[in-house]
Amino acid sequence: MTDPIADYLTRLRNAIRAGHRVVECPASKIKKEITKILFDQGYILNYKFEEGETPQGVIKIALKYDPIDRVNAIKNLHRVSRPGLRQYTGYKDMPRVLNGLGIAILSTSKGVMTNKEAKEQKIAAKYCATFINQRQEVFIMSRIGKAPIMIPAGVTVQVKDHVVTVKGPKGELSQEINPDIEVNVVDGHVEVTRPDDEREHRALHGLYRALINNMVVGVSEGYKKEMELVGVGYRAASTGQVLELSLGYSHAIYIKLPKEVKVEAKSERNKNPLIILESFDKQLLGQVCAKIRSLASLNRTRARASSLSARLSAASPASRLMLNN
Repeated sequence: MTDPIADYLTRLRNAIRAGHRVVECPASKIKKEITKILFDQGYILNYKFEEGETPQGVIKIALKYDPIDRVNAIKNLHRVSRPGLRQYTGYKDMPRVLNGLGIAILSTSKGVMTNKEAKEQKIAAKYCATFINQRQEVFIMSRIGKAPIMIPAGVTVQVKDHVVTVKGPKGELSQEINPDIEVNVVDGHVEVTRPDDEREHRALHGLYRALINNMVVGVSEGYKKEMELVGVGYRAASTGQVLELSLGYSHAIYIKLPKEVKVEAKSERNKNPLIILESFDKQLLGQVCAKIRSLASLNRTRARASSLSARLSAASPASRLMLNN
């Protein structure tokens, strides 16, 4: 067998088309890692590694079907990197499947992982192993609002009096929902529905679905932002929840951050200062980043105004009159 991964995908594809519940295939280290990722991402129901005729053993995979329409969770499998044509990619050019609704499985120097994990860790892919396109639990439709939100392990979602509360390992978040929009927790996922197709309801439908999804991701995985200070003499330091910035003013700027945001400032030789912010609240994290960015932008605006004033002072009276007019 020249391409074991292609054989693995073909067995999955054929079993899905035939409507089988369980599929078996010869095991290997990379196949086991791919199977674990498929299970963690919710593409298969379960898996089991058993001993077989070969030293590596056998992988038994329980396929996942929708209980109503009997559609499999995996819509499409596609082998990208082949023995005769290897495909490589840097972390900045990671493939994005179905605008983020699918996954790409990559083989990297730190093991097999998804494209999202490789991008977060800034790891270049050794070769692109597999693309897996699917409809996220087979419920995904064309619009964002109709896409259900999968609830990961350790996360609970409660809806009461038009308020959605999400609890997870990272923290707890709440979001008030417009009474016209309905939110239901069904079979391990959250569904957001609207009463009709009016313009306002369609806008709120997608908005609240995105907000709830951000809450689920925040309390389970969290968010991280890295900001680089670019400027002569710019410095940053952090002490607890206080961030100290030197942005070219006559004084230092101190920002007391909310307790939900963790901050770390790094300063290395011959490198620009780096501010690392982490939080489970995506909206709050974005507001803090915007505030820091506005302080640096304000200083650059003042510097440009001072430079223009100096040039006007050095110009001739006639030139200043023309410029002022």
